[in-house]
Amino acid sequence: MSPAQRRPTSADVARLAGVSRTTVSSVLNADPDRPISDETRRRVLDAVRELGYTPHASARMLRAGRSNIVLFPMPRLPLALARTSYLEILDRELTARGLTLLIHGDREASGVSGARRWAEHRPAAVLVAADRCPEEAVELLRQAGVDHVLLEARRPVPYAPTVIVDSVSVAELATRHLLDRGHRRLACLVPGGDIADLARDRFDAVAMVAGRAGVPVQRVDCALTTGSLAPIVHLWHDAKSRPDAVYAYNDEYALVLLQVLSDAGLRVPEDIAVIGTDNHPLGAALRPALTTTYLDPVEGAAAVASSIVRLLRGEDLAPGLAEIARPRIVTRDSA
Repeated sequence: MSPAQRRPTSADVARLAGVSRTTVSSVLNADPDRPISDETRRRVLDAVRELGYTPHASARMLRAGRSNIVLFPMPRLPLALARTSYLEILDRELTARGLTLLIHGDREASGVSGARRWAEHRPAAVLVAADRCPEEAVELLRQAGVDHVLLEARRPVPYAPTVIVDSVSVAELATRHLLDRGHRRLACLVPGGDIADLARDRFDAVAMVAGRAGVPVQRVDCALTTGSLAPIVHLWHDAKSRPDAVYAYNDEYALVLLQVLSDAGLRVPEDIAVIGTDNHPLGAALRPALTTTYLDPVEGAAAVASSIVRLLRGEDLAPGLAEIARPRIVTRDSA
């Protein structure tokens, strides 16, 4: 490599910025134990941009004694807008704390074999759904030098710190809203395919909450197409057999249902109220505007990032878990 092609080093950055290499490292690694003035940070970052300097990840890991990687296995569920937003915000939250989010692309990796694959990247922490990381997988990760494993689950897990992600609570909140509005004949859309398990769990939650009030719930198995829902909606022309409100699993299914109901001449919410989940932007744009429940991705990502930093600092997540977000509702025209 010729001198003109030589890669810039942290020493080059330090000389141009008029600081020490230690200061350059502290700025680039967002070292919380070494406060840096805004002016010094600006000079270092200006030098980094001018030189086109990029840190060597492996060398930085050797100097620090650990990596700054937080590994997150790609979820098995399709990445709906709500989950994508959560991951984008989590990436920003971790970056602000000097950490790097690495999404592991194998959706099927799990158990001990999955743990072996995740450990190959030498992460400082692994954030993973509990159903993909049993106790023996957590133990393997720890033996491989992974400092911390943080599990996502609906309930506390005894063998590792847990953040509570209750993707069913949104269905419970939606059902309570419909009951509070006086609806007494409910239906619930239940998709199949990759989301069948979560859809079933949400239906069970709707049935449980409604059952406590003595309200029946019609199960509607369907796909995300107008053709799948049209035959069901056709039967609902009979006022005696149709529900007075529908929980649609999520906003995408709710939006398709709104279209099918409109095509069938049924009014929302006068004939049938509709409520979804995820707070999709289109829900506010269409008419009638969609009532929805959701878990706040900003609240959730900030809580997860803070939990990871606390673990890396050697703190406990007393009492061993953190609930990252409570379900919320946006009440609009449809229910």
